[in-house]
Amino acid sequence: MDFVTGLPESNGFDAIMTVVDKLSKRPKYRACNTTDDAEKTAHHFFDCVVRHHGLPSIIISDRDPKFIPKFWSSLTKLMGISLHMTTSYRAQADGQTERQNLILEDALRCRVSYHGSDWSEHLGTIEYAHPTLVSASTGMSPFELDTGRKERNPINPLNNPTIVTQMQQGIGEYAKRFQEQRPVIIQQAKTQLRRAQERQKNYYDQKITAITFKTGDLVMLDTRRIPSGHVTKDIAGKRAKLAARKVGPYTIERMINPNVAKLNLPRSMRFLNPTFNVDVLSHYVENPSRFATRPIPKVPRIIIDDDSGETKYIVEKLLRKRQFNRKPERLVKWHGLADHESTWEREKDIKHVSHWHVLVEDFKKHQREVKSGRM
Repeated sequence: MDFVTGLPESNGFDAIMTVVDKLSKRPKYRACNTTDDAEKTAHHFFDCVVRHHGLPSIIISDRDPKFIPKFWSSLTKLMGISLHMTTSYRAQADGQTERQNLILEDALRCRVSYHGSDWSEHLGTIEYAHPTLVSASTGMSPFELDTGRKERNPINPLNNPTIVTQMQQGIGEYAKRFQEQRPVIIQQAKTQLRRAQERQKNYYDQKITAITFKTGDLVMLDTRRIPSGHVTKDIAGKRAKLAARKVGPYTIERMINPNVAKLNLPRSMRFLNPTFNVDVLSHYVENPSRFATRPIPKVPRIIIDDDSGETKYIVEKLLRKRQFNRKPERLVKWHGLADHESTWEREKDIKHVSHWHVLVEDFKKHQREVKSGRM
């Protein structure tokens, strides 16, 4: 399940709820609004899916705000549905619906008016037409897989002698044939679907490198896969072209599984779901000491507070410690800036960073080495 948003208003609607059956690939579309809450979304789901096909055993969706409220969780539990949430900003986990959204958008572009304000009037036509197309994964059309028969031409089905004969034979024989053929069709579809999934997995595995992470690692987070509100914006409020592509470092709090990590994010990013797939993470690497004299280009700053626009740099290293007005301060080496641009900061203003304990341990280790004469 997913949503197509950013559409022009059409008959009072500005979004589309898309639901795709995992096996048959048959889509369902429902005009809705981006302002719909969990209760309204649940009603859409019931009218669009449940009343026609019954209750699904599983719903796969990303962490859209529509599914977070307790009402939705309570409703799915009451209906006996297991709600599987994908990890943050990972379209691949719900890729089937994501692809369906692209197909739907392309189809609508071919049918809507110049201003695009009549898209809601074409949803029914597109929903009817799509299930008649043969799926590359199953080798059958979604309609055939769902109903056990091929779709008839809606213009004049009686022109087809085969259909006329079937109608004359009566529903009894058709029902018997349907009962016998249905398990075979379902099994064939499952086999084809598994093969397609294996092909997709092999394709995906070829695109990623074998990088492993563990609890406690410092990692950088790819900003192109998180909402633009948490990265540098340009004057128009859009993601700046020169915005930092990676932010951090953040500490891996724990590995949920080999492919998903939970990060210890700062308070400024508390609105983000802290679980991320490893393909948006990379190991944090400090500037090598042997290249200390090499000029370091300034990196784009990261907006910490969207309201105030306050900006901060990444704390790379703690160089010195002192007391100023009876308050502890640290000389901070900022990531991406030269050593002479290090500044004294009050400890209370920087100790909230996620890798604070690592910074302190490195500082203590450096002090011990200095005292032992190894520096």
